[in-house]
Amino acid sequence: MEVKVTERIDIHAVKSWIHRRPRDAHKGTFGRVLLIAGSTGMTGASVLSGMGALRSGAGLVYISAPKENFQVIETLVPEAILLDWDETYAQLTHGFTLSHRNLSFDAVLIGPGISLSDLARRKLKTVLLSYDGPLVIDADGLNLLAVNKELRALCQEYPGDIVLTPHVGEAHRLLAAAGSSWNPDRNYSAFDLAWRYRKIVLLKGQGTLICRTVNGFEGASLSDGLIDLSENETGNPGMATAGSGDVLSGVITSFAGQGMSLWDAARCGAYIHGAAGDLVARKIGEYGMTAGDIARMLPYAIKPFEEE
Repeated sequence: MEVKVTERIDIHAVKSWIHRRPRDAHKGTFGRVLLIAGSTGMTGASVLSGMGALRSGAGLVYISAPKENFQVIETLVPEAILLDWDETYAQLTHGFTLSHRNLSFDAVLIGPGISLSDLARRKLKTVLLSYDGPLVIDADGLNLLAVNKELRALCQEYPGDIVLTPHVGEAHRLLAAAGSSWNPDRNYSAFDLAWRYRKIVLLKGQGTLICRTVNGFEGASLSDGLIDLSENETGNPGMATAGSGDVLSGVITSFAGQGMSLWDAARCGAYIHGAAGDLVARKIGEYGMTAGDIARMLPYAIKPFEEE
């Protein structure tokens, strides 16, 4: 089966997603997002995904991380609100936290740096069973899906929208777990993942691909109108650096929390993330680029669309 790109994500597409903000807006206008990220030794995942969400416009960013990571996160991302897992669990399952704050989240991210521990598995299971809004699964969240049949089934049965954001290595593992294998044709592999998991897939790499199918029908073809495959045109090799994907997942979650459909948030997030990386490359080159540089440049990538 031949799978062709149906859309190139360019500046014209992004203009339809990002607009000037209303003058009477407040922080609640722009979404409340939850990022379940980080573990012992992986505090940076919490920081970078949090920076990605805040720098792309989320009004309120909650980060669920181990308490021992709080001091570092508070220092580097002081705008974020921190929750430990007990508070997060109480909110997701009972609608309140231990501090009695009544929270509701417009989008949730789980996965960056959470490890493959039994606790991380329970976190992902809790989210899949207790939340039904826009959900981004990245990094260790994807690796947990690849090694756990129960989690894969819960992912497929999830009542809301999910975007899976694998790099090539994670895509290999997800496909193998679903009874398939990596195809050198990236278009086909993106489609294969979207079909087998019944979810939106963002396949990272040169020309990031975002794919979805309708109901995952076997034998679906472009002529049936059952496949959407978008290819992003921004980005550069300097972005192949640790933590870049954490920033991207924060951006997608932020855009979903601000009201974009998860399909639009994934496409817009890929473009803006890549555009930020291109701005960094023009300023300092590709060799020394870090994920933090990309996160700090996000507002400059978004600014031209605010001014339209």
